[in-house]
Amino acid sequence: MRMRSTAQSVGQQPEGEQQAAELRAELDELLRASRYASQRERRLNEAIRATPGRQRPDADLLRQLAQARTLREGLGARCLQLSDQLQALETGLRHRQQQQQHQPRQQDPHHPEPAPEPEPLPAPPPRPEPQQTPPPPARPDLGALTERITALHRNGALPEATELLDQAAARLTPADAALLVGMLARYGPTGASLHLARAAARSAPEHAVAVLAELRELGLAEEAAELFHAFWAYPATAVPGLLSALERAGQNADGATLLWEWGSAPTPELTSLAACLQQHGRPADVRTLLRQAAGRPTADLADLAAALPPALATALLHELVALRPPVELVRLAAALDVAGSRELYGQLLGGLLAEEARHRTTLAALRTAGLPTAPPSAPRSRWGRR
Repeated sequence: MRMRSTAQSVGQQPEGEQQAAELRAELDELLRASRYASQRERRLNEAIRATPGRQRPDADLLRQLAQARTLREGLGARCLQLSDQLQALETGLRHRQQQQQHQPRQQDPHHPEPAPEPEPLPAPPPRPEPQQTPPPPARPDLGALTERITALHRNGALPEATELLDQAAARLTPADAALLVGMLARYGPTGASLHLARAAARSAPEHAVAVLAELRELGLAEEAAELFHAFWAYPATAVPGLLSALERAGQNADGATLLWEWGSAPTPELTSLAACLQQHGRPADVRTLLRQAAGRPTADLADLAAALPPALATALLHELVALRPPVELVRLAAALDVAGSRELYGQLLGGLLAEEARHRTTLAALRTAGLPTAPPSAPRSRWGRR
């Protein structure tokens, strides 16, 4: 009977090892399910991108994509949790095996030695508690949110619907915000998807740019354009950060378009943006902005040169020398001369004289107009005139 009991114990795994084997099996199964969910999410994204032309993607595909993302994120969180538990369990098993290896061998019963006084056994090392991975935050039900916004519109509660859209723009992840835009475009009230896209622009630049990329990924061209146009309302102080976010997202063309729009801004705003870009160490953006501003009317250019800091005014005038035809440069020189901007006139003339052969026609036109073509000499001290 005793031999049978011993044989059974030999054929069975210890409790800890059995638990570890079960955790490994469950983790393998969850990893396979996670890979399948990722493949399904990728296929749905490809199906949405295949939507022809400017046609809106099917709302059912958007809903399936939201479900696939939720499943993948939940499986990923559970895999991390099981991985932590398995690591803690295997660490405990290794500690026990090491303790068993270091236990003293039993003495021969035919030659007993005097047994020492029993000493209290040290307390076993505490078993490490498995790290509990916090569950992922509950994903919003985008379908229910779409129905709620639609119901508020239908009942005439427009302020409440607008507030709900603004909250969604601020709290949803970029991927969820874009999915909700798509659902509203398909099933929601008129203008709701565009409002949500505009509201996303009021979040941090990184978040807003991520929403823009997600909208384009889903083929929501009209809403993406609405969001991008909302960037034009950013104050000058926020534009450097927005340009950096666009660069990191690989949207450099959007940054160039934004600067092109700013090139026609009122002189005080354009001056403020040029100074902000210079302070943030973005000389290439400064030059792009000044090149766009070079197409403004001559009177505006004279005012702009006078409003800019000296270094930026010099850069603007040199851009004008390179870009504008002789007749317009003569008009600008005349406007600076009439305004008494002797220093600015000298910088414009210096740009022309730096490549005198190239600007021979412009210099001849200045002489014909009675304007000086020699650099102004520095004013003498009033003490030297005495």
